[in-house]
Amino acid sequence: MRIKDSRSIIFSDTPVPDLFIQDMMPKLSGNAVKSYLFLNSVFQNGSRKATRADLADRLGISEEAVDDSLLELQRMHLITVGDRDISINDLKMQELQKRYRPITSSTPREIVGREAIHKEREMIVNQINMTFFQGMMTFTWYDHIDRWFEVYGFDPEVMFVLFQEAANNNRLNGPGYAIRVAEDWASAGVRTYEQLSRYYTHFVKKNELKALVGKRLRRKMTEYDLKDVDRWVDEYGYGEDIIEEALSKTRGASNPSVRFVSAVLKDWHDRNLKTLEDVRAYEEKRVAEISALQGKGASLRRDNRDNFTLDASQGSVSDINVGTRLPRLMSDATDEERD
Repeated sequence: MRIKDSRSIIFSDTPVPDLFIQDMMPKLSGNAVKSYLFLNSVFQNGSRKATRADLADRLGISEEAVDDSLLELQRMHLITVGDRDISINDLKMQELQKRYRPITSSTPREIVGREAIHKEREMIVNQINMTFFQGMMTFTWYDHIDRWFEVYGFDPEVMFVLFQEAANNNRLNGPGYAIRVAEDWASAGVRTYEQLSRYYTHFVKKNELKALVGKRLRRKMTEYDLKDVDRWVDEYGYGEDIIEEALSKTRGASNPSVRFVSAVLKDWHDRNLKTLEDVRAYEEKRVAEISALQGKGASLRRDNRDNFTLDASQGSVSDINVGTRLPRLMSDATDEERD
């Protein structure tokens, strides 16, 4: 016995997975979405042969656009294009395979502990879904949350704050912003809520320093300027007191720059100066050395003025012309009178 669908194609329906609508469709071009929906419609109502020209006519696009759309759908793993056939991939099965993890043998204690962890994580994920997505969180977010839990080891409270941070900046339209924030937290060693609190305290202080530098130098801080300040704090380990000391060296400059301050701080860091007292002692010593060198140079210049003397045989300057008859200058009129 063969089961046959006798419904008219005019009033038929084409089911489309929510995975496509929520996760895939926003990333696709308009032509790719049209092609995917049309292919699903054909699949639901029996297979038939179709050429590129047929698809182009039915969709109202060019044949080149059809080729581009099929390639786009294939890159997104929505379809598989063979030599003679086009297969529509099962999105639900693909999602299940990504989430599947083989079960290995564990002790009862490990099983109980893992179940407790997963239960706590599941509760926070549901809370994130209802708080920030009104119960419509896409599967892409679930994948990222699973990865952040497993790879970064975030506590559930940290995960919730991550989404709160993205929501405060209106950046929940896609995972890009949250991914960058999660990477920053993980690279800073954040795992627990206490560690996150310390991270934010450090973050706020660093932002205050950036504002201070811009104010002292009377300039709008560029992206490169901000990176320099990050280096002063994160790499050199300098606080506001030493940075203020370096900023004071730009006093009186018509166009003070972050580059100059950065060079000063790098010199102090290279000399392993860690405290404000170390910096001031070094600068006082350096100023004293420069003053000593300038004083020595001035002394040498004063001594050189008396280095030249006349030879004793030549006598003094006043005795040079003694006994020497100088010619008398006469005018032309005097010469005529003498003649």
